[in-house]
Amino acid sequence: LKTSNRLAAYSSEIGNPITDDIKKIYLLKQNIPKDYKITLRYIPKEVSGMCWVKLNVFHLEVSLKGLAQKFGNISSNKDNIGTFVQILQEMRYHIGHGLEDSMLEFDCHYVNEMWLTAKYFEFVEDFFYTANSSRDAEDCEPPPCPTSTKTTVTTTTTALTTSAQHSTNEKRNGLPDDPEKGAFLPKVVQSSLMSLLAIPFIAVVVFLLVWKMKSRRNAPQTERSPEEGPALFSGEEANIPPLDVEISEK
Repeated sequence: LKTSNRLAAYSSEIGNPITDDIKKIYLLKQNIPKDYKITLRYIPKEVSGMCWVKLNVFHLEVSLKGLAQKFGNISSNKDNIGTFVQILQEMRYHIGHGLEDSMLEFDCHYVNEMWLTAKYFEFVEDFFYTANSSRDAEDCEPPPCPTSTKTTVTTTTTALTTSAQHSTNEKRNGLPDDPEKGAFLPKVVQSSLMSLLAIPFIAVVVFLLVWKMKSRRNAPQTERSPEEGPALFSGEEANIPPLDVEISEK
């Protein structure tokens, strides 16, 4: 009967939870370890506005049900949590089928958290006090869903910045930042330098060969009769008169 009377006090839309039941939250905070983490999927007030209570009813009920399963059947904590689960279920009943549609419209704005005991029950307390003092809006207009535009812009900017840094490094050092390119480029440069150094050397050798051949072709040859043998001397030594001729003249 107590539960029926409490539920009868709800408004036609979402109802007004009894203040005495909200006081049980203090007992739960005292009985549950402070370092215990409780999972909750919720939607922030700044996103949902006047629809904050309605949009958090279902997921808060799911979270409290999961928490109740951590305690034994004779635990006072489980009984107190069960009280809040009943209130939330009755609130969902008064909201009606439109709750599911509203939740789908705001689905991209929900957040998953794991809160410590104190922070979790602060949220629970805030929820019930807000539900007890306000009426939910009939129509909930969701704000635009967060997009990946910021992520894309950040990724693109990072890529452009990285590319610019690589280009700067290439200009300064003559080598790319990529290790594979860095290993390939010196070989190409070395081959090119060797080719450039080899060209003048080959040109000099060819020039010397051509010059030597032309020198041989242009060198004067002394006319000799067929009966004479090969010249024994060349150049200035070939013009020296025989030794017996000089003696006879004297």
